[in-house]
Amino acid sequence: MNPWCQPEIWSGSYMRNPLNKRLNRELKHNFGRYTAIALMLIVTIALVSGFLVVADGVRTAFEDNRTSCKVEDGLFSSYYPVSEAALEKAERLGLSVYENYYIDADVLKNATLRIYKERENINLVTVMEGRLPAEGKEVALERLFAETNGLEIGDDISIGNTKMKITGFISLPDYSSLFKKNTDIMMDTFYFGVAVVTNETFASFSENGLIYNYSYYFDKRDLSDKEKRDLSEELSKTLVLNGVQLTNFCTAEKNQSISFVEEDMGSDIPMIKVFFYIILGIMAFVFAIVINSTIEEEAAVIGTLLASGYTKGELIFHYISLPVWITFISGAAGNLIGYTVMPDIFKGLYYGSYSLPPMKVAFNAEAFLLTTVLPIAVMVVINLFALNSRLSISPLRFLRRDLKKHSGKRAGRLPDISFISRFRLRIIFQNKGSYITLFFGMLFASFILMFGLCMTPMITHYMDEIKASAVSENQYILKLPVELENKEDSEKFTLYPLETYYRLAGKDIEVSVYGISENSSYFKGLDFAADEGGVYFSDGLAKKTGAEIGEVVSFTDPYSQEKYELKVVGTYDYAAGLAVFMENTRLNNLLDLGNDYFNGYFSNKGLNIDEKYLAAAINSKDLVKAGDQMLSSFGQMAPIFTIAAILIYMALMYILTKIVIDRNAVNISFMKVFGYEDKEIRKLYLNATTITVIASLILTLPLVYAGIKESFVIVLMKISGYLDIYIPLYLYLIIVAAGILSYFVINFFHIRRVNKIEMSLALKDKE
Repeated sequence: MNPWCQPEIWSGSYMRNPLNKRLNRELKHNFGRYTAIALMLIVTIALVSGFLVVADGVRTAFEDNRTSCKVEDGLFSSYYPVSEAALEKAERLGLSVYENYYIDADVLKNATLRIYKERENINLVTVMEGRLPAEGKEVALERLFAETNGLEIGDDISIGNTKMKITGFISLPDYSSLFKKNTDIMMDTFYFGVAVVTNETFASFSENGLIYNYSYYFDKRDLSDKEKRDLSEELSKTLVLNGVQLTNFCTAEKNQSISFVEEDMGSDIPMIKVFFYIILGIMAFVFAIVINSTIEEEAAVIGTLLASGYTKGELIFHYISLPVWITFISGAAGNLIGYTVMPDIFKGLYYGSYSLPPMKVAFNAEAFLLTTVLPIAVMVVINLFALNSRLSISPLRFLRRDLKKHSGKRAGRLPDISFISRFRLRIIFQNKGSYITLFFGMLFASFILMFGLCMTPMITHYMDEIKASAVSENQYILKLPVELENKEDSEKFTLYPLETYYRLAGKDIEVSVYGISENSSYFKGLDFAADEGGVYFSDGLAKKTGAEIGEVVSFTDPYSQEKYELKVVGTYDYAAGLAVFMENTRLNNLLDLGNDYFNGYFSNKGLNIDEKYLAAAINSKDLVKAGDQMLSSFGQMAPIFTIAAILIYMALMYILTKIVIDRNAVNISFMKVFGYEDKEIRKLYLNATTITVIASLILTLPLVYAGIKESFVIVLMKISGYLDIYIPLYLYLIIVAAGILSYFVINFFHIRRVNKIEMSLALKDKE
């Protein structure tokens, strides 16, 4: 007869299964253990699901906006208008070219506002709040720049000598990341912004600072990446052959203002998934240890149940039920928080760093599978494996608590040390599985905490290096060579951008090539007379690319696509960017610019140069502005990393050390019967854990440093610069102190637990 057709099943006897009544008792008995597991799962799932939901929403909004607002496929610029004939020949290649002129105006105290006229055909504006300007003396500002500088709609902002009213906040698809220059190491929301004015207002600005910028857009929208690159190269060559003096040429793929967000999300999402997989792996070990501990605690009960006729399958189902429910409820709670609370936090991180269009939070199937289905599956598999293995033992062995596979194996001989030390070592060896898992959990938590804390001192150190290695107080970049009447304290140089392949990122990176006077008073450490026709790399470029002295490195002219092979003969301490240094005349000859060509001046004093000849003026203060932005961007992540690390510390310490105490509860009870005081017992049992925790914290530090060093290789792939790994000693002390403080908080509860163990427990033991 089919068992499901038996009347007693449907009469409710199944629901009155005595085993089910034990679930509440088990939950109450190990409430702290399951609460810690649930809390760790809830917070982890909330963080991961919230991040993935926001990242997916941002990516969808970003991609839709690029299409609907017709973002450019690339840009080029010149100091002078490009002729109609050159533009016509360019468009015959299969693309459209649009004027996208702009001027850079000084605003507020030290900020630059890049002003465009109304856009109708390319890089269309998205209005975030307010409206676009409709008449003179009105301006719409990029949202992030306005928020960072405390500007509101209706405020006045001085542009040049004119006060203009802010009518709205906008986002531009070609400035999703606010990079003033494509070679900047970091976007700049403090000192750089973008704005739009009416055509009439734009025409009223002086032409001295006007940049003749053009955007191009491919006619065919189904081109492959290779076809896009080939067509862009053909466009660059065509412009140069038709006499266009390019000052900038950049594809959308290489334009950080367009591509940085996509690249950032492309690495952020895998990183958060790796973070979750590591946490899940640690939790898998925790589940295994918890279920083994439960079997040891319940050995007599399991033996009785097996002897009473309960099957192995019924017991597996019973002991797996509570962990399944804990995991399921944790997943549901974590996702609820992830969809309701966390989006605002992660949206703040994205919208506080990037200029993005509005996004919507929607259900993410991948996030659900990753944060809910996968943890349940892992928990079920781990518990099934552990239970199936342990429940194969005979009922008699369970009743005798004889659960070891090799019961006749003798304990290893310990060194000839004091009794207390030997006792503690025995405790550690008996619980080595718990302590090994705790070690790896603390390693991961320490890594997260260090990653969050090290950014501020690392960036501050980088800014100090920039100041220390600055070659002059001022650098002036010219549109064309201009001789000065008063040349005191000034020195000519040639600056030209070349590109070199960066293997780790799989793309070309832009490098500033400086042509320096042979007897330069600003670069005293460079010996061009003995360089044998080679070049000097800045320290950052050499470290980033891995180039060594004597190596020949290939460079490409981004405008003409000419290839150059340059031999590295040395490095130079220059932290302001990725740079190559060579003698001025040799650089001019290499690029066919003419022996006497130059386009810049170094000077420690201000130079009087007509603005119509000036492309850019950079002072020592400008070089460190990126530090403010970097501190702001990375600083937002520090609290999240810190909270996550402390949570992992405390949850794992509580779960795993409580198992040690529960496993030795009977022994502790016996010691109380023999007259040992609570203080003496804590000295034997809890101090063993204390020693293990402190030793683990110290031993993980070299591994944490190695992990930080390797992870920053990935982080630095995204930025156009190089930061040395700098971790001051006090951060290591903070890591150890945070771990110890977390442990002592947990230890407080364990002290109470030890004190509550009664002597009657020893008398109840049947062995």
